[in-house]
Amino acid sequence: MKEEAFVANVEVLIKNSRVSAWPAVAIQAANYVAHTSGHVVEIKGGAYIARDGRNGNCMVAKEPETSAPPLPIQIKVSAPDWNLGELPQGDATKTFTNSAEQLCFTYTGTAVGGKLFVINAESANGVSGNRYRLKHIEDPTQTVPYKVTLDSGTAKLSLPNGSNTALALNSSGKTCFAPTFETSVGGRVKDGDYVDTLTFTVVTKT
Repeated sequence: MKEEAFVANVEVLIKNSRVSAWPAVAIQAANYVAHTSGHVVEIKGGAYIARDGRNGNCMVAKEPETSAPPLPIQIKVSAPDWNLGELPQGDATKTFTNSAEQLCFTYTGTAVGGKLFVINAESANGVSGNRYRLKHIEDPTQTVPYKVTLDSGTAKLSLPNGSNTALALNSSGKTCFAPTFETSVGGRVKDGDYVDTLTFTVVTKT
């Protein structure tokens, strides 16, 4: 009996727990031959496919022997709403040390080993003189300059991070920072509520 060649779409489901120690798996076509000492595999080789592809897409390496694809690093950010309270005139600082008030990043610990990361934050009110700005909610011409220092206990980082200073993340899978806000309130600043929104970013240092 002669078999005709054909093209087929194949779906493979693998439990992540079975391959958690590996950056990828190799998928290769083969003829399974029962009750024999060997099978017949496709001569062109297999596709080396990384797990956890973004947007449902797989990453395929052409030469897995020399260029195994790295695991994608997925970092989640947890940032509370910080209330600085009533700010005195002149320069002042306020530090948040309680665990619920800290800025935390969670990730897979093995994914960050040997890497440095650049942490920064964008302000909804923009940056002036390398400082963020709190704006009066009713009069946006009224501003209070401020900056933030993040302290993990082993490293400190000043925001805005204009110099792209990098640091390592803890191998435990979680790194938290106690933030210190340094504000400068001018003598002509109006009373009232001032707000800003910070959007944090984390990128691998190249």
